[in-house]
Amino acid sequence: MIEELLPGVFKLEVPLPHSPLKATNCYLVSDGERPLVIDTAFNRRECKEALVGMLAELGNSPDSVDYFITHLHADHLGLASSLARNGTTVYFNEPDMPLARPADSYWQEMGRVYESHGMLPRDLKVAMEKHPGRIYGPERDFPYTVVHDGDALRKGEYALRCVHTPGHTPGHMCLLLEGANVLFCGDHILGDITPNITMWLGMPDSLGRYLESLNATAQLNLVRALPGHRSMIDDCAARIEELKQHHAQRLEEVVAALKDGEKDAATVTPLIGWDLRYEHWDDVHPIQKLFATGEAIAHLQHLEACQIVSSRTDAGRVLYALSAS
Repeated sequence: MIEELLPGVFKLEVPLPHSPLKATNCYLVSDGERPLVIDTAFNRRECKEALVGMLAELGNSPDSVDYFITHLHADHLGLASSLARNGTTVYFNEPDMPLARPADSYWQEMGRVYESHGMLPRDLKVAMEKHPGRIYGPERDFPYTVVHDGDALRKGEYALRCVHTPGHTPGHMCLLLEGANVLFCGDHILGDITPNITMWLGMPDSLGRYLESLNATAQLNLVRALPGHRSMIDDCAARIEELKQHHAQRLEEVVAALKDGEKDAATVTPLIGWDLRYEHWDDVHPIQKLFATGEAIAHLQHLEACQIVSSRTDAGRVLYALSAS
C-alpha cells in the first residue's frame, strides 16, 4: 500500500509474512535525480516483490534510487544489498555495521551469553537457528556509505539531518526532515507497540542509552514521527512520555521479581507482564522467549548501572540481586 504523507514523501507498506510486526513501513522521498528510500524489509521473495512493485508504481526501479537504513535489523536492512546495484548509495550507521551480516560464530557466542543468563539450551538452539536476523538478513556484504549524527542530505525540496538514537540498536539512526520537523524514526519510537530494547555486547546499558535518546528526541519538538511499523505518531511528546513510563513500570516489575532473592534473567523474565498470548511460559516460542529475556537483561543491567541491583557470576551463571540499601 502506498500513501503520500507530505508532498513527494510516500509511505510504502511492505508486508512481513508470518511476523507479528505485520509490515515494515518503508518511505520514499522524491528527487529529480535519485529518490531516497528509507528502510527495506526482510530478505524474502514476498517482501522484495512487494517493494519493487510499489517502487514501479511511483516510476522507479530498485537501481534508480538510493537507500537509507535506520538500523541493522533484518526487517529494515534485509533487502538493501539485494536491491542495490552499481552506482547505488546505501547510507548506514557505523556502530551497527559489524552486525549487518554476522558470521555463524556471532550466533554461537550469543547463544553462550543467553545460556549464562539462564536460557535453556533447547530453546536457544531453536532461537538461534530460526532468528529472523540470521535467515532474512542481507544476502551479501555491501560497501555502505557511513553516516554520522548531524550529517546532512538533500533530496528534492527537503533537507534531511541524521539523528543518532542509540538504544534499540547501538547505531540506530533517524532522519529528520528539517523545517517540517518530521522524523523518520525507524524503531526508535513506535506508536502501537513498544520497541524491543535488548542487551547488546559492547553496550553495557542499552536501556539507559535508549532513555537518553528519547529525552534528546523530545527536544526536537517534532510535529510527526514516521515509524518503521504500524501507525504514524502525531503527538510525539506524549508518546515519548508513554514509552518512558512503560520502562519505568517494567523496572519496577524487575525489582519486585528480585525481592525474594537473587535470580538469573531467564527466571526473572516470566515474572514480567508481557503482551504475549500464553497460559504457561513453556508455551512461548523460543524466539519470543529470546526477545523477552534480552529485554529483561537490559532492564537488569540498567538497574545495575543505577546501583539498585548487583550481579555476580557463579559457575558461569549470571545472578542478580537487589543491592543492600
